[in-house]
Amino acid sequence: MTAIDVVPVRRALVSVSDKTGLAELGRALAASEVEVLSTGGTAKALREAGCTVREVADFTGFPEMLDGRVKTLHPKIHGGLLGRRDDPKHLAQMEAHGIVPIDLVVVNLYPFEKIAGQADAHWDELIENIDIGGPSMLRSAAKNHDAVAVVCDPADYSELLAALDVAGGTTLAERRKWALKVFARTAAYDGAIAARLALKVEQEAGADAEPCVKAGLGPVLSLVGSRTSSLRYGENPHQLAAVYTTPGDALDLAGATPLQGKELSYNNLLDADAAVFALKCLTEGNKGPAAAIIKHNTPCGAARGVDLLSAWKGALAGDPVSAFGGIVAFSHEVDGATAAAMAEVFLEVIVAPAFSADARAAFAKKSALRLLEVENLATAPLPRLAFRSVAGGLLVQEHDRPTLDVRGGRVVTKRGPTDAEWESLDLAFRLCAPVKSNAITLVKDGMLLAAGGGQTSRVDSAKIAVAKAAEHKHDVRGAALGSDAFFPFADGLQVGIDAGVTAVAQPGGSKRDEEVIAAADQAGIAMVFTGRRHFRH
Repeated sequence: MTAIDVVPVRRALVSVSDKTGLAELGRALAASEVEVLSTGGTAKALREAGCTVREVADFTGFPEMLDGRVKTLHPKIHGGLLGRRDDPKHLAQMEAHGIVPIDLVVVNLYPFEKIAGQADAHWDELIENIDIGGPSMLRSAAKNHDAVAVVCDPADYSELLAALDVAGGTTLAERRKWALKVFARTAAYDGAIAARLALKVEQEAGADAEPCVKAGLGPVLSLVGSRTSSLRYGENPHQLAAVYTTPGDALDLAGATPLQGKELSYNNLLDADAAVFALKCLTEGNKGPAAAIIKHNTPCGAARGVDLLSAWKGALAGDPVSAFGGIVAFSHEVDGATAAAMAEVFLEVIVAPAFSADARAAFAKKSALRLLEVENLATAPLPRLAFRSVAGGLLVQEHDRPTLDVRGGRVVTKRGPTDAEWESLDLAFRLCAPVKSNAITLVKDGMLLAAGGGQTSRVDSAKIAVAKAAEHKHDVRGAALGSDAFFPFADGLQVGIDAGVTAVAQPGGSKRDEEVIAAADQAGIAMVFTGRRHFRH
């Protein structure tokens, strides 16, 4: 097929659920003397905006039927979209059957994803919000994009109208770009339908439902992402990289636009994601101000405070050396006082729900610093699923969540924790989740004193945590220790005991639990078995 570069628009088919920008679009098409075909609510809205519209039923000579389920599924619609303009046979057949070309399709789909997001959505409601004609028109136009322009996103209306105003039509490059967007949109739409209906089936199956499917891990994984930007490089300069956004999660870090600073890197986004996870571990079930500092995907500082400034100071005090070049996540709007206190520390990225005008002014002096504003950071849940690539496929699991009920654990020692120790144990065990396994955390007075992780031996992680605490002159006496998995021997626990730890939270479950409990009793410390592991590989 010979591609036509600039295609004038003489006839457009407009049918949208999202009517954002529709009136302006209709008036602009009218000004360009474009014949507009439309249906139902879209036609009504266009007429109310003063536009002349031809009903699709009048155009096809066939009425809408079956409660509107059939209205655009007609040869005069799809023939006008799919007919090749450079093929004499196609043109002859179109003429013989009274089919005229349609040069532009503007369609967006029934809001299935919005309905699917309602946990109590009824089966019939889900089914009736599955768009049939919309995807069919989009795909027909996108397939024939050499001659037909197709727009599925109101955000592209301005570009479309500019093309019509400047060139009198759409260019091949524009049509190809919009067609690719259509195929991504319809793929994501179908994926959302398959995933939500599978979940609905399993919900109705009740006790007989397969556990994986109930968690969203169905027999088929449909994952479609839209590239938001190319990155300078991946983890290293010789690796190309890009960032994609995927629908479905309320918490959207990938789609956040920096308020200032240099372009985000691959490593920046990885560390920002780790910072958000660490922050959620601090704040889930506890709404007080909190701050987390990440370096190389693991926390080097974390604290709660009476206000954001005290939380920042506590997080920084944990390991001020490692904080250099770090990524910070805050639970609340960053105020001017907190921003001023951060002025002397070199940081790469700060993630927060908002930044005050005073904070923006203070940070503006650091032109390389990226500020990421994620408005629902404090309220949106963590993503439901986590993905990792392996050769030939993907590993998918439920995203880990912090343990929020340490007090509900089993006290296994002769002495139980004091109220103050319970508070520290809660924070110590929460912070095991974002630390790389084998993870050991030391917590006191609402802050992370030190963490050891990413080691092949748990006793080495314990030694690193104690050594880092000593390096920064933290008094470990009276601190709580968290361990993301059980102690296979008493030696790792003994490192903490020797440093002055008085309370420990760990999952338990080792063959040598009795040996570990005996060491704790001999030292007179309290130990709680939570029954829940938090490996992070």
